[in-house]
Amino acid sequence: MKRLTLGLTLFLVATAAAAEDLGPKVDRLVEDTTKNAASEARAFDALLKLGNDGVPYIISHLGDDRRLPEQSIIIRRPGREDRQVKPWYVHDGLEFVLTELTGFSLGPQNGHLLKTQREQNTRKWVAWCVGRFPDKADVCRSSDRR
Repeated sequence: MKRLTLGLTLFLVATAAAAEDLGPKVDRLVEDTTKNAASEARAFDALLKLGNDGVPYIISHLGDDRRLPEQSIIIRRPGREDRQVKPWYVHDGLEFVLTELTGFSLGPQNGHLLKTQREQNTRKWVAWCVGRFPDKADVCRSSDRR
């Protein structure tokens, strides 16, 4: 029984440590989306691979209005047809990633949105995030401080 308890404790500690490391990792990946077309593609692929654990950290970067070097992303979907999207800004690319990870959208997704529309979408994602990930509410809300 002690081994089971110790194993479970080590697993929980490792899981918590991995989750804590996602903030800087997502920060770096979002930064990489703005460098050049190749780093943008790698960064968006890596963001998608973070899965559900990365969602609050991705939401924390919504509102980033920097232009993307390449206004086309291929979202690779194992077992399903790949999807091509055409974001103009970091915010738009992150919304496509969130839609893929969560299965739904909280607003129109295209490069033609006004700043006020992006802000509205961000508020919706933050509210959803706080409700879905209450233990990460501070992370979800950190988009307000960027």
